[in-house]
Amino acid sequence: MDSGRLARNARMVALAGVGGVVCLVLLPIAVNIATGGSAPKVLGRYTAWVWPALIGCCAVGAALAAWEPLRARLVQHLPAHPANRVVALDRVERFVRARVAGSLAAQVRLKLGVAPRVGPPLPTDPRVPLVVAGEPGSGKTTLLLELAEALLAAARGDPDRPLPVVVDLGAWRREADFDQWLLRELAARYRIGPRLGRAWLRERRLALLLDGLDEVAEADRVECLRRITALEPPQVVLCCGTDDCERLPRYDVVRVRPLRRAEVLALISACGPRLDGLREELTKNPELWQEVRTPLAFDLLALAYRAGRAEYRGVLDTYVVESVARQPRAERLLRALRFLARIAASPARRDLAAHPRLPRREVWLGFVTQEAVWRLFRRAAPGALAGAAAALCFVVGQRVGLVTAGVAVLCTALLHRGRFAAPARERARGAHWAVVGFLGGAATTAGLSTVGGWLGANLGRWPAYLSFAVVVLVAFLLGLGGFRDGYWATACAVLPTAVMVLTGPSAELLVALGTGLSAGAATGVFLGGLTALWSGLPGAAQAGGGLRWLPVAGLAGAGLAAVLGAPVGPQALAPVTGLLIGLAVIPPATARPLDAVTEALARPLALDEFPLRRRAVLRDARDRVLLVEVDGEHRFPHPLVRDHLAGRDPAELGAEVARRRAGIRPSGSAPRA
Repeated sequence: MDSGRLARNARMVALAGVGGVVCLVLLPIAVNIATGGSAPKVLGRYTAWVWPALIGCCAVGAALAAWEPLRARLVQHLPAHPANRVVALDRVERFVRARVAGSLAAQVRLKLGVAPRVGPPLPTDPRVPLVVAGEPGSGKTTLLLELAEALLAAARGDPDRPLPVVVDLGAWRREADFDQWLLRELAARYRIGPRLGRAWLRERRLALLLDGLDEVAEADRVECLRRITALEPPQVVLCCGTDDCERLPRYDVVRVRPLRRAEVLALISACGPRLDGLREELTKNPELWQEVRTPLAFDLLALAYRAGRAEYRGVLDTYVVESVARQPRAERLLRALRFLARIAASPARRDLAAHPRLPRREVWLGFVTQEAVWRLFRRAAPGALAGAAAALCFVVGQRVGLVTAGVAVLCTALLHRGRFAAPARERARGAHWAVVGFLGGAATTAGLSTVGGWLGANLGRWPAYLSFAVVVLVAFLLGLGGFRDGYWATACAVLPTAVMVLTGPSAELLVALGTGLSAGAATGVFLGGLTALWSGLPGAAQAGGGLRWLPVAGLAGAGLAAVLGAPVGPQALAPVTGLLIGLAVIPPATARPLDAVTEALARPLALDEFPLRRRAVLRDARDRVLLVEVDGEHRFPHPLVRDHLAGRDPAELGAEVARRRAGIRPSGSAPRA
């Protein structure tokens, strides 16, 4: 055991001892003394030392607990400290091992016992930029990870060797400063702080192993290479396609050759009868040899043919169809994978990660179906607003009279019309969304209106001058928020001032003000979120139906209040004024949408593509090797697999799966991937 680990263990033992003394001995005695009890007689004249001892032990415990994080933070600010290098080597090695263990080749080796050997080993001391060139799926990343393992071993034995770091270039964008982007990647992946990373880059202590040049936009690759060269790293290794080699500066090239027929046949023979189906297909279809050129193609076909009964449909389709042939809800899984693949392949991401949590809506909003958008804007949202209108008119009628409720009904007709046009064939679906929206809107608005009315009633118990000032101030602020002009805001405050001069700051005015403010704020925030969400949708320019049922819903709420005995309220000037002031919060709230509300409203749109049980979907895909797990993160096995899933129609693939399932006879040796 090294001295560092011994010191950490000693600190943990000391912390446990101090904590036990404090919790089991000193704290009970101190509490007993503080509550009027007596200390144990064994303490004798040392009773007075109980509190100082408790404070001292707590301080020692806090120092022991904070020692490790404070020391790590202090060491991280000293780039030359050897502990930084050791910790960074451990983290890079952990990442490389996890990436190797989660690779598709490792899955094939686990299931079949063999995997194709990829290319020649790379030199461990490249003096000029080294390029690993080959077609997609040829094993460039595998060679890069093998080189990383060799460089890590060399760096551990020689403190003067640079620290190798594996970085994926796919996430870089031309507008991003490459130095800052690289430092952020090092911090996110290896927890190498920006200050430490900047010092190591300046001192040429980092060897850059850069994967995924193919993932960078073609127009940006030359600029990316120029910025990499400007860093002048001691060692740099790039993975790129064969067409990109001519664009690089002075370099050495390692070309990964295609698999030979003899190598493929040897691998099939090593797997025994499990790959007889692949051997038969190669015999029947000689043109298939043109596809089994890369380790990736062999791995995918091996997973599909390992029971010897698969039907060839092309490398990627065969792999996908055979993987989910026994999945009871195959189309749902394929739809979720297509959605995740589109997110991963989007220009904002360009990675292989399949996260259970949705990113920001700008990344995925364009991938949702038109039907899901229609259900929100033509069913759920109008239903929620109709429920809000009914609840508001009912609460207003009950609290301050039917005349004010009638004014609330008129106000519902002033809400802007919706502009989404649903396809005719979809107009008969989604009624349950309208019911859910109506109930949710009614419950929310009724609750908020009741709370607002209660607050207004309590405000009425304040002195009259305070109530007067509050009403005028609220009207002024709402006018200022709506018009952004002090003169108009002052004009807006004149109306309630004149009314209160006539009627006084009556309780009815304050109750209606609180009710209108709470309900109007909720409605404005909801409408603002819908407006912001609508502006980000591809079909935002369409025109169509509106919110014509809101006055009807408001009449229904007012009618229910009348049936239950709501007063008519002939003296309605004060409550109507309060209600109008409160509802004036809707326009400014709508014009300034809250991003959190917009994100919350956008989430249901993804449910058709990515259901709520998302982690279960990812586990199903991982069990069928459609995803692999790397260091606790689910990823697509390769960009080719990701792009294929992103471009295929789940319904078509689901039909292929159904046909394949119909041809499978129940058997213990049936294929599964």
